[in-house]
Amino acid sequence: MDSRFPHLEPAGPPVPMTEEQKFVFDLKGWLLVPNVLNEPQIAAIREHAIRVATDRESLPEADRYTLSGPAQILLDHPVIVGILEEIVAHNPADDSYGFRCENSFVAYRRAGSDVHQDAHGGGNNVSPLFSYQCKNGSIYSGLTRVVWELNDVDEGTGGTVFLSGSHKMNFPRPANINRFHPLFESYGCPAGSVVIFSEATCHSGMPWTNERQPRVAILNCYSRTDTQYHKMNLPPAVVEAMPARRRTLFRGVWDHDFQHGVPNRYYAPDNASL
Repeated sequence: MDSRFPHLEPAGPPVPMTEEQKFVFDLKGWLLVPNVLNEPQIAAIREHAIRVATDRESLPEADRYTLSGPAQILLDHPVIVGILEEIVAHNPADDSYGFRCENSFVAYRRAGSDVHQDAHGGGNNVSPLFSYQCKNGSIYSGLTRVVWELNDVDEGTGGTVFLSGSHKMNFPRPANINRFHPLFESYGCPAGSVVIFSEATCHSGMPWTNERQPRVAILNCYSRTDTQYHKMNLPPAVVEAMPARRRTLFRGVWDHDFQHGVPNRYYAPDNASL
């Protein structure tokens, strides 16, 4: 792998999703995997995320994103690849991924701050891009969000909350069941943990009340290679600074070129997401 951060790159093949993880994800619409990153990875990525949030102009132009710099190693971490292969799309080849990354941002909030956003999402969402299905033992989660927590999260002091099971709900959510309702679940986890959830699951950020440290998290979003919800707006230099296989996470949105008889398994300047 031609990486700018070889000392931070995680080693090993994709980690298969366990039967317990499949059960929990299908039941709740979200899944917490604790202690995925090691201390050097956490420290480097956290520093980068904070600079992106607070002093972006001090970074080189190609590193002013949560998809760049050392944070790029999160994009295809073996734990995430194994899960996304199971719930979004299987990998078609050894030199590409079967899914795309189409959005990323940093959540940096100190005590007393709020996202000022009500809960959103839910199984009755009108867009098919958010659909969730499970048939014949196989999960399909349309738009899927991956949240990397880079500081400890104490349960009940902020972070993301979920209306568990709402990725399969059949009725509109009553107005009184808002993000502060006891039906919404939160989580606690050590720094370096990751939360994966279907965007079909009703969710929201919460006021951050932890006085000891801010919330620092990177939230990446994935979809199939033939669907797109977010406009990427990512400079080509950011992608071109990545190893070859990682670049395939940013290829154009299509499935097969019948004129030339090739599937969409490659990234190139003329095959980049917009």
